[in-house]
Amino acid sequence: MTFCTTTIEMEIDKESHPRNVPPRTGHVCVYYNKYMMVWGGYANQNISNLQEAYLPPADIWLYNTDVGYWLKKETTGQCPPGTSGASACLFDHFMYLFAGHTRDGNVNTLYKLDLHTLEWGSVEAALDSDLPSPRDKCVCWVHQNRLHFFGGFCVPLDNYLKENGEFHADIVGLRGWNNQLLIFDLETKMWSNPHCKGQVPSSRAAHATAKAGNQVYLFGGRHIAERLNDLHCLNLDTLTWTGPLVVTGNVPPGRSWHTFTLVSERQIFLYGGFDQMNNSLNDAWILDIVVLKWTKLDHYIEYKPHLWHTACRTLEGQVVVFGGCTNNILSLEEPTEHSNELLIFSLNPLSLLRMCLDTVYKYKAWTYSDWAFLPKSLATWLQMKNDVMMLDKKDNIGKETRDTGQSVGTTCIVA
Repeated sequence: MTFCTTTIEMEIDKESHPRNVPPRTGHVCVYYNKYMMVWGGYANQNISNLQEAYLPPADIWLYNTDVGYWLKKETTGQCPPGTSGASACLFDHFMYLFAGHTRDGNVNTLYKLDLHTLEWGSVEAALDSDLPSPRDKCVCWVHQNRLHFFGGFCVPLDNYLKENGEFHADIVGLRGWNNQLLIFDLETKMWSNPHCKGQVPSSRAAHATAKAGNQVYLFGGRHIAERLNDLHCLNLDTLTWTGPLVVTGNVPPGRSWHTFTLVSERQIFLYGGFDQMNNSLNDAWILDIVVLKWTKLDHYIEYKPHLWHTACRTLEGQVVVFGGCTNNILSLEEPTEHSNELLIFSLNPLSLLRMCLDTVYKYKAWTYSDWAFLPKSLATWLQMKNDVMMLDKKDNIGKETRDTGQSVGTTCIVA
């Protein structure tokens, strides 16, 4: 665990409170230097007429997972338009953003955000490279300096990169589901659509993946009218799919719009989503990828369901879930309920240093006078923690309840 003090970390003010973070659905996030960085998505624009709109694309919200506060930052450069259903991944100190849905429909553009300068830039493909079909709700990961994308809901593949993969048209509209593997080489700036060995997963969108070493595990998603609960694995060195894996234990019901987060060398955390009966979900599962066994986590306090949210793993091994929709996103009878709730799942013990700091702060009535004698980085952490909690207290939002799982504003810590 690394503690450092930068200018950005000292900007704790009323904007740092979680209630000031706009609720949203269909956004993206990456985890970088102890910050969960949230961008994009859409939300209710006007409560009176229930219109929905994309969030301002120049804004990015940073959640400090060490101390627990938000920062709003303005980005510069060639900013993408407001987008939902994009795919984002981290490589070096850049967040790469691909595809999604905008006011003009689906796009196939690729952008990168420098996380040091917060400046956007467009990533242009080589002139002799074919381009992928515009799409949203695909998944992405990075392997050997290449960006990988799979599936999604897209326009027909005609006139686009279509060497491999299938397209299944929706009965409504002109778009459909695909099972293409797309690769963008960051050095050559070339797109490719390689042939994969083995049994390729069916066409789908709103699925989720987790990368463990040279293996990518894929779970669920929507295929035409069915929300799936199949599990597949892709060997990235040989581009070989396993076909549906046989697993033990109770199997999670089919779903889309869920998250699938690697939490250790052998465990992946599945949370939330949208099931076959159009119910939003709040269940949590652990997949052991060594023995291929599912385990449902039923010992924590259940909160509102979440679908089309984001999740990331922190340096401390916690899973941070943010935002999403909490009701039936497809309902024509009720407005979509967008969330700015933050759930923190503590699936493994915190580091000894972090537990010590939390304990020192917990008993600050007796320890505060000695903080100045600690190393500067630790004293700064404690003071920042105190500033954040005093901000909560000042706004009468609540008190810290790490042990009980109660809400801190819109933040819930689940042990």
